[in-house]
Amino acid sequence: MSFLPVRTIPSLPRLTAILAAGLLAGCVQTATAPVPVAPPPSVPAAPAVPRAVVPVVPVAPPVPAPPVPPVASGPVDGRSGLHQASVIAITGDADSRFTVLFRPAQTDAGKISAAPAQLCRGAGRDVAGSRTNAPGAGSAMPGVQMMIVTCTAA
Repeated sequence: MSFLPVRTIPSLPRLTAILAAGLLAGCVQTATAPVPVAPPPSVPAAPAVPRAVVPVVPVAPPVPAPPVPPVASGPVDGRSGLHQASVIAITGDADSRFTVLFRPAQTDAGKISAAPAQLCRGAGRDVAGSRTNAPGAGSAMPGVQMMIVTCTAA
């Protein structure tokens, strides 16, 4: 319920008209003449050259290789006589043929040349022949050599 005085009721339509005109006046902008803009000079624009984005990657210092011990040391394998650190695998078939995978940098040259005799002696036989591949000769394992030892028949 509204408590408007009776006197304001006849002037209410006029007040509504003034209020509507005031609201519309705020929404309307006056027209202005456009400002002439001079055309840009007729200089050909250079084609846009894409810039290469180079990501910034932190550079880590190179990691040095672990030092190889200059003199082989440590326990010796009982079958081959090579240092245990150099032996990767020893396989054989019925004590007549052995295949030895080893790292020559981790044992003595004298132990490498004595290994075939020690392998066959452990089987109770003599050496019939042995061969060792050249370092890196078609090897899938860098730094690893393969020795094949054949012992005499029993």
